[in-house]
Amino acid sequence: MVAHMLLRVIVSVWAGVAIIWHAAPVRADAAEVEALISKGNELRRAGTPGPALPYFQKAYELARTPRTAGQLGLAELAAGYPVDAAEHLTTALEKPDDPSIAKYRKMLTDALTTARSQIGELSVEGSPSGAEVTVDGRPIGVLPISAPVKLAAHNAEVVVRATGHEQHREMIPIVGGQRHALTVNLEKIEKPAEGSTIVSVAPAPPNVPMVTPETHPAVVVDQRGGRDEGSSGSNSTLRTAAWIVGAGAVVAAGAGLALNLAARSNRDDFNGSCVNMNGIHMVPGQTLTQVECENRSDAWQSDRRWSIVGYVSGAALAVTSGVLFWISRPTSPTSGARAQLGCTPTPTGLSCQGLF
Repeated sequence: MVAHMLLRVIVSVWAGVAIIWHAAPVRADAAEVEALISKGNELRRAGTPGPALPYFQKAYELARTPRTAGQLGLAELAAGYPVDAAEHLTTALEKPDDPSIAKYRKMLTDALTTARSQIGELSVEGSPSGAEVTVDGRPIGVLPISAPVKLAAHNAEVVVRATGHEQHREMIPIVGGQRHALTVNLEKIEKPAEGSTIVSVAPAPPNVPMVTPETHPAVVVDQRGGRDEGSSGSNSTLRTAAWIVGAGAVVAAGAGLALNLAARSNRDDFNGSCVNMNGIHMVPGQTLTQVECENRSDAWQSDRRWSIVGYVSGAALAVTSGVLFWISRPTSPTSGARAQLGCTPTPTGLSCQGLF
C-alpha cells in the first residue's frame, strides 16, 4: 500500500516536471513569434515586402495558427506569390471564430479574392509517358500530369524533355482565372543502325553537260615595262591592316558570344530560385539565398550589356576590315600608259586586245 502511494507521488511529480518543461518553450516561442510578426510588419510598411517574407515564414513554422497563416498569406501576396498566398489565406479563414481572424475577416477575404484573380492554371498532356515537365526551370511533374498546375499570371516558359526525344520549349501566357491546355508529343531522335555506314551519293550528271570556260584574269602587258612601287607598298600595308582588324572582329564577336552564354546561365539560375518583383527576392524553398539572388541578377545584367558591346564592336570591326580589303585591292595601271595589250582565254583560244 505504501509502495503504491509512493509510486503515485513519483508519477505525479514527473508529470508536473514534464508540464513545466513543455510549457516554458511555448511561452518563449509565443514571444518569438510576436517579435517576428512585428519585424515583418515593420518591413512591409516600409515598402519592402520581399525582405519581410522570411520573418512571417519563420513565425508560421514556429506556430501554425490562424493568425500566423493569415499574416504569411498577406505577406506572400504583397511579395508577388499569389499561389502560396491563396493557400495560407484559405487556411486562416477556415477558423472564422479565432479572434484575430474575426477582427480582420473582411480584409483577409478581400486579399484571398485578389490572390485568386492573379492565379491561372496550366494543364499539360502528351507523350511519351514519363517525360519531365518544368515551368520557369522548376519541375512540376512528369507526363501524364493528372491535375492542372496553379501558376501566377505571367509568361511562363514550359519545357518538356525525355531521353531519346527532341526537347520541346514554349512560352505560355498564364492569365488569371483561366486555364491553358498544352498538348506536347515529343518526336523521337532517329539513330542509324549499329554498324551501318551512311554513304553520300552525288547526283548523276546531266546527259549534255554544260561546259563553262574557265575564266582567268586578263594578262596585261605594259609596254613601258615599269611598275608603281609606291602604290604596291601602300596596298600591302592596307591589306595587312585589314587582316588585323578582321581578327579583332572575330575576337570581339567571340567575347560577345561567351558573355551572352554567361548571361543566359545567370538568368536561368536567377529564374530558378529568385523573383524580380518590387525588388530582387529569393523564392522560398529554393537553393539561392537573398544575397545570391541579387548577385545573380547583377551578373546577368552586366554580362548581357557587355555581350551587346562585344557584338557591336565585332560588327564595326568587320565592316572596317571589309572597307580596308576593298580599298587595298590591286588597281589597273595608270591612265598615262602609252600602250597596253590585254589577253583573255576563251573556249576557242586566246583573245587579245590592244589599248593605245
